[in-house]
Amino acid sequence: MGPMKFCRSLGILSLGLASAVVGGAHDDHQTVPEKLGYPADAKLLVIHGDDLGVGHAKNVATLRAMAEGVVTSASVMMPTPWVAEVLDYAKANPEVDLGVHLTLTAEWKHYKWGPMMGKDQVPSLVTAAGYFHDNVPAFAAAAQVDEVEQEVRTQIDHALALGFDMTHLDAHMGVLGATEELLAMYLRVGAEYRLPIRLHAHKGDGVEAAGLKEVLDDYPASFQLIEGAPPASYPDGMRAYYDRVLRELKPGLNLLVLHLAFDDEETNAIMVGHPLWGAKWRQNDYDWAMSPATKKIIEEEGIILIDSRILRDRLIRGEESP
Repeated sequence: MGPMKFCRSLGILSLGLASAVVGGAHDDHQTVPEKLGYPADAKLLVIHGDDLGVGHAKNVATLRAMAEGVVTSASVMMPTPWVAEVLDYAKANPEVDLGVHLTLTAEWKHYKWGPMMGKDQVPSLVTAAGYFHDNVPAFAAAAQVDEVEQEVRTQIDHALALGFDMTHLDAHMGVLGATEELLAMYLRVGAEYRLPIRLHAHKGDGVEAAGLKEVLDDYPASFQLIEGAPPASYPDGMRAYYDRVLRELKPGLNLLVLHLAFDDEETNAIMVGHPLWGAKWRQNDYDWAMSPATKKIIEEEGIILIDSRILRDRLIRGEESP
């Protein structure tokens, strides 16, 4: 079954030209907020933190911003060195909203990881050194779809075996939107596990499944994806950008993706050579997410913060709110 036919059978709720969430069947006359139990014109916002598991500072910053700041959802990279810390936290705090950030690339210069399947089981996913490729074009050129699916399922199944109540799936660096075959596999896996998925084409690499834009263009824009601060705003304009996002937020379901960590020795060592989305960038995201001024704008604008669990339970699984 091709990607478009498969997507039609599930229904796609568009987040914009770069992202989507797979949803279940609902009354087409209802707005997304109504499907979730909110007023038709409610401004709903998921504030999401990517890349948990990369390092201790990344974990602490993101989980603290979830407990004390405005971040409502995050996702975990299962093959990364610090993932055990996150999983322990999740066991002790089952209410925390965490998904699996399916990981098939390792982009940092000196800090690497590889497949949970083992490099010999999925050889197309690794370099000669045995690590994941460090960019999307290299991954897309080499990866065999059957091996990608084996690794994706291993990451999901390992999390489930540990009792991890994942609320959604997304893909690190947008790798699962790199080809039509990968896109179709990703949609199929998300449907099988009955989880919302975020489709995201990693910008700047020149790699995007031809079917991805067609999928998203074929459905009404019920969701709005808000990109993290653009490179031109770094560093001094990031706070103003995020504040403007809140002030201009539209009714409906909105998703803002952040990358949080501390500008410390650990994060700088991991992200050496990456001023954009590096240590200072992630500290700025953290500072904004923790700021009382940010919380004040959210209150003033009547924004309702939600997590990804309600998307899974109401939109995908058709469960009623407690």
